Amino acid sequence: MWRERRLFTTTYLAQQSETARSTTINMASFTSVLATFLSLSILVGSSAFSASTSKNNAALVQSYTLYDNERQILGCCDEVRPSTKTRDDDEEEDEVEMFYATTKRYFMFPTRGGDDKLLQIRQTSFGCGRLGATVWPSAIALASLLAGDEYRSSIQDKRVLELGSGCGLPTLTAKEVCGSQVLATDYWEGREGLIVGNRLVPKELFGVNLAYNVGCEPQNLDWHDELSVFSVSTNFKPDIIVGSDLVYYPDDTEPLLQTLDILLNNGGGGQSMLLILPLPPTAEREALPDFRRTLESGVGDKDVVMDELEMIIRSASTNEEEIHNFLRIRI
Repeated sequence: MWRERRLFTTTYLAQQSETARSTTINMASFTSVLATFLSLSILVGSSAFSASTSKNNAALVQSYTLYDNERQILGCCDEVRPSTKTRDDDEEEDEVEMFYATTKRYFMFPTRGGDDKLLQIRQTSFGCGRLGATVWPSAIALASLLAGDEYRSSIQDKRVLELGSGCGLPTLTAKEVCGSQVLATDYWEGREGLIVGNRLVPKELFGVNLAYNVGCEPQNLDWHDELSVFSVSTNFKPDIIVGSDLVYYPDDTEPLLQTLDILLNNGGGGQSMLLILPLPPTAEREALPDFRRTLESGVGDKDVVMDELEMIIRSASTNEEEIHNFLRIRI
């Protein structure tokens, strides 16, 4: 989800760690097979799953409700287990599933037409996706916000670029629920597999999994590479830039601010921005205080508005509630 993916919470990441797969394979054969798979996977093997369904066809796992500071509901969704057939029932194992453990999660969003929209997201293991392997609460909050009344109509037919997409739930929501044109971006290894310094970078197949989830080709975007950001901004020309849980380490703060400035002011054409960042006590982000102070003066010539939101996660099995707080940053 960001350039320097470093282990920061041992307990949490242990929960996301992969189930080991013991496979003995000749490395020359592996390289040949993997190259073939990668050449086909983005355009052939990935098509996002979405369906109109009802809650009668799914068992509720937990619900997510997002509130503003006046306790007005801004968005909501349910995580479910479908009782009817989904796309993965008929699919053959792809290259991601061949080499890494995966899990499927299903999120149901209300629509104005009355039919709920069911979206599938495939999570990978930590070995593949690093910190972008799983759907984080911030991504669910952002997706719920995009699907809510405040944003859904305003981004219909707009060009939405997501930074640090991870598993891609907000991108998929913008595409399938809101009817937006989308581009998911993140940073992962190229085919050379080069990792510089101590960066915790997702493997190459992370990009394949992101494409599988969002149903279109994502962009490998390095915030530290200014030319790469200019290329994406001029080629896609986003109307709105979105992102969740982007701010971790001080080394990434300046490149992220520069990326936002390029996308919004220097040829990118972006008219608005929506970021959702987790707050204590449920999340500690080292770089967030400085990032927040810097943005108080705006991005280029654009003013920034910040407020705090709360998301309540309610378990269907125990009825227990978990509260997460977020900073919403918008232009």
